[in-house]
Formats: sequence, C-alpha cells, structure tokens
Amino acid sequence: MQVGVNYPWFDYGWDFGSAPPDWRPSPAPRWLAEIDLHLRHFQRLGISVVRWFILGDGLTCGSGDTAPRPDPVLDNEWRFEVPDVDQTLMDHFDELLRRFEAVSAAADPILLLPVLLDFHFCEPGIQPVALRDPAGSAATYDPSWVKQGRADAIANPTTRAKFLDRVLVPLLEVSEAHRDAVYAWELINEPEWVTDGWHLDPRAECPIGEDEMRTFLDEGRARIRAAGFRSTVGFASVDTLHASGVVAEINQFHHYPAGARRLDPHRLQGGCPTILGEFASAPNDLWPELSATAQTVFDRLTLAADRGYPLAMPWSFRAGDRYTLWSDADVLRFNGT
Repeated sequence: MQVGVNYPWFDYGWDFGSAPPDWRPSPAPRWLAEIDLHLRHFQRLGISVVRWFILGDGLTCGSGDTAPRPDPVLDNEWRFEVPDVDQTLMDHFDELLRRFEAVSAAADPILLLPVLLDFHFCEPGIQPVALRDPAGSAATYDPSWVKQGRADAIANPTTRAKFLDRVLVPLLEVSEAHRDAVYAWELINEPEWVTDGWHLDPRAECPIGEDEMRTFLDEGRARIRAAGFRSTVGFASVDTLHASGVVAEINQFHHYPAGARRLDPHRLQGGCPTILGEFASAPNDLWPELSATAQTVFDRLTLAADRGYPLAMPWSFRAGDRYTLWSDADVLRFNGT
C-alpha cells in the first residue's frame, strides 16, 4: 500500500494567488521557503502522494470588485460572479508543480493531489480583513476580501460553467505542462457538509441541492478527464460515497470513526479503486477494531493495508486540529525505511 500525506495547506485559503497585504506583505506565498525541505522529508519517509487544498474557502478566487457580495434581498445568501482566474494564482500553482518535479528528479517520485475546493467555499461569506479606523469607532471590514460566499459557483448553472471554464480549466492546463507531477485532481473536499440529501444530519439546511452538486461533479470530472487526468471526490463518509453512486477514476472517503465505525474492506465502485483520503493521526479518534494500546498511525496504516486499500493518507502534516498528532517514526516503520 502507498502512503500519502495531507499537507494540506500552509495558509488555508491563500496559498495561491494574491492575499490581503497585511497577511502577506511579500507577493511570494509563504510555502515557497519550506516546500523543498518538506518534499525531501516526505521522500525519506517513503511518502509518495501529497494532498493539498488549492482554493480552500475561496479567499483568493475573486477579490476587490469581483469578491462575493451579500444578496440584497435574501438573508445569509451571497452572490458571486466568477472572474478570470488570477494570473498570480496560476503562477504560484505552476511553481508548486515545478518544485514537485525537481524533487522527484533527484529521488523517488512524489506526486501532488490538488484539491480544487473545500466545502467551506459554499458557506455564507465572511469578511476577515478589518479596516483601520483612526477615530476608534466600531470595527468595519474590507469587502474586497471574502472567505466563503461562493455557492453560486456550484448552484447557479451559468456561474458554474464560468467557474469550471475560467478557473478549473486553466489550472488543468498548467497541470498538463507537469503531467508526471500530478497523481489525480480532486474537485471538492467533503461535499456532504453543504449538500441537501447528503449531509450527515438530515435536518441540516444546506446551500447546495443534491442535483446541483451532482451536476457540478459530472461537469468537473468531464473536464478533468478531457485534460487526461484521473478525478476524485473527497467524501467525508464511506456511506455517502456508496449511497451517492458518484463514481470517479479514484473513489475516496475519509475515516474518522469516533470509536464506532469499523473500516470496511476495500471495494471497487464502478470498477474503480477506492483510497482512504484522510484519517486521524491523533489516537483520540479511536478505531474500534484496534485495541486501546494499538491506536498509532502505524497500526492504522497496517489495518488499511490489510483491508486492501491502495493508498492511505494520514491527517495531517501541518494542520493544528485535534485530529493531528503527526509521527515520522510510524510512517517510517510502516514503509520499512
């Protein structure tokens, strides 16, 4: 079994493209200074795939006059007109692929699994950049920078087509110049959390209808296939993966069992393999088939291999949440290096 890693970002939502000046005074993204060392480190651990969120919650996909705006009539809804993709974003993504190519040329290949969107992309907008007020009155926020607020890119048919053609297709064209550095293309991380009928809580109100999400996935996968890449969708649950009937060249689900859900044996869906795209590296998310003293990343990788998965990717190398307790030693032990 191959071992991958969820990087999954250096600065969530602004690793690629222009960012708020106070957040990144330099035009260069902060990952540039460290990525070569990290990739060589992954190679030494025997890691072969790196999963990385490209747009995340959308902060750098439309800013200034093209940032999302609150709907003037519908409360808590946002409108988004897709601009042409920012050339700075394209240049940053191109540079990342060049770094993967350069490191792979010197040692074992290591491939990128880019994730186009996170589900937060579709949630109501947030203006995160405070404006300075010398008078000291109530805080105001810069409408030029909006996290989230981009559900129209999936829910609105006209906006969806523009988004796929103006953002995904140019990124695929950059990828074509570095084809050997790309493992596959993932359209969206955990779409359940914003999709009616797929959300794990059936009472939840979601910004995207099931038919709208299916159409987005179908049209996005068609563009990925046309560019000659394999597609995947990062479902939060194996149950949604199976119940949705969505089939990609690489099927994917995430496994956070909370002491209750056992890891199913690997199965093909639509004749295509399934990967374990995320699982917790922290032992507090218990896997019930493993004993209390065998909850390490090594134990979980071993179980995933025994269940027949071709690739498993711990969460995560750089995130700081409660699911993360990264262990170089466990990955080295599993890979026998």
